[in-house]
Parts: sequence; C-alpha cells; structure tokens
Amino acid sequence: MPLANSAVTVSRLALYLVSGAFVSLCAAACGGSGSSASKGSPTDPSPTPSNTWSISGSVVDTGAHKGVSNASVKPSWNMPPVSTDANGGYSFSASGNPPPSPNKVSLSASGFVNREQWITIQSQRSDVTLDLIRNSAPFSMEFYRQLARGTFDEADGPYPLQRWEQQPKFYLQTVDQIGRAVPPEVLNTIRDAVSRAVPAWTGGQYTAVLESGKEGRPGVPGWINITVQNSPGERVTCGQSYVGADPGDIQLIMNPVCSCGPIKVPGQVVVHEVGHALGFFHVADNKSVMYPEAPGNCPVGELSASESYHSAIAYQRPRGNEDPDNDPTMSKSFFARPVRGRPGPIIN
Repeated sequence: MPLANSAVTVSRLALYLVSGAFVSLCAAACGGSGSSASKGSPTDPSPTPSNTWSISGSVVDTGAHKGVSNASVKPSWNMPPVSTDANGGYSFSASGNPPPSPNKVSLSASGFVNREQWITIQSQRSDVTLDLIRNSAPFSMEFYRQLARGTFDEADGPYPLQRWEQQPKFYLQTVDQIGRAVPPEVLNTIRDAVSRAVPAWTGGQYTAVLESGKEGRPGVPGWINITVQNSPGERVTCGQSYVGADPGDIQLIMNPVCSCGPIKVPGQVVVHEVGHALGFFHVADNKSVMYPEAPGNCPVGELSASESYHSAIAYQRPRGNEDPDNDPTMSKSFFARPVRGRPGPIIN
C-alpha cells in the first residue's frame, strides 16, 4: 500500500512537470515579435508540495522501564529497520503518504524476547514507546507460559493472554445454593482476599470493586459473580472459575476437605480463583498460589515473587497477545476455559 501511494505521487509530479515543459516550449516558439517584457517571461512551475511523516520514541525494558540500546525496530511496510541509540531512542521519517494505520513493527534485541507490536501512525508522532521483555532472571519463559498461557496442565496451551482490559467488579452473593446465610466470617475472608488479589494479579493496574447481596445476579459484562456452596459431601474441589471470562463466575465450596476448623473458605483458595478469573492458569511451583493443590494449613494467600513479577508483565500486554510475545492485529474473542482447583491432603 505505501509503495502504491508513492507511485501515484511520483506519477502526478511527472505529469505536472511535463505539462509545465510543454507550456514553456509553446511560449518560446510562439512568442511573435513582441518584447520579452511585454509578453512576460515564462516561469518554472512551483514544485508539488510533498507530505512528510515521522514516528519517533523509545524502546524500553518491560520490567525495568529503562531504554534498550541497539534494539532493532523493523517496520512491516517498505522501509529498512533502524537501531535504537544508547538511550533506546529511534526514529522513522519519509516523504509521501504515511503507511496504513495501525501497522506492525517487529522488535528484537540481544537478551530480549522478540516482539511484534502494532502502532498508530499519524503525520507526526514523537511519543511511541515500544517495549521488550528481558529474557533473564527474574523473568522465566517457562513460568510465564505456565501462568499466563496454560502450558502446565492445559493440553491446548499455550493460549493467547486472557487478561482483563477493564476494571473488574465483583458481586458476592451472601446466601448459599439453597438460600442459607453464608457465615459472616466466611464473607469477611472472601472480601479481604478479593481486595488483596485484584491489585496483586494486575500489577497494581486495578483495584477491587465489590458489592454483595442476597439475590442471585445474571452474568453482566464487566462483573465477576462469586457464589458460595455448602457441600459437605464434596471431597475433591474447593473452588471453580473460568479463566479470563467476561462476565466471570467464581464458585467457592465449603466442605470438610477444604476447611481448617473455623476457616471454612481459605483465603488462598479465593486468591487462587480470582487469579483464574483475571486470566491466569495453574503452575508447577508448589509454593505459588496457582499451584493446583491447596496447602493443608489454609493460608490467607500471598502471591509468590514469581507470580507477582510475571502477572505484572502479562498485564502490560493486550488481551490476545500470542506466544512468545506477538500482539493481536485486532480485538479478538476468546473462549474462556473452566479450571478446577484440586485440594491436596488437608490436616484439620
């Protein structure tokens, strides 16, 4: 498309110049006996003004937010790649019509994960920040793929990112499946865990908005419903959630296997299920909240350092970003997957 635009511009310019030359030749050959002063001297036609567009900005480290020097920024249109300067700065400019917008650039640098990112192109832009994930500790591609793409125990992984792209709001139903009041201490545990989990899972981008009531609510976009079931006979599942679904749904199950004395719904189970709802999967690390088996001491639920770091990376990417780090060309719809948490041995 850019090449076609350039060709049109050149063709028009050539036609204009040829026409100007024809007029000049006619005036000189057909001027008659009059003086040049009386007839007027021909003047060269003014050149056709050309459009000039430019894009500049910087390439930064996704985690540290520092400039990445000597990174390659390769446009998908007909222009050669450029390398960033010592501070991570780069610039593109050309005469003629700009390429279609949005358009893709490919980023690479030694020690970083390659990325495809889409940018909006205007006639003049000087604020376009691009970023790359540093492929070294504390980042681990294996852990990131498990947590954000489901490669640990999901056969169809790696998935595109399932993160939320708006403020999640939660509705907590305060009665169980047959209308009995959920104990106040259980409701307090859930409220506390949700309030801690949302900023923890989203790198501080979002906080929890939480409402509660006795009535059941249908699924509404932007909301995640939380229900509590009292199921003494359940011996396998402590909770269930859909990964990244909007509207979302979390079920928490009170039963002897998942509880610890007076703690009927452990905080860690709630944080785990909120993690699923906000787009994350199980991991192999048994010290992480997203390990599929709940510990026997019913902890309140605190993200591991790896979970905090890698979830924050995921929430700096758009929903639909594909492995290893390629942004989607447009908004896509993704089917949310139900994920059940499996409790391990619980000592009451």
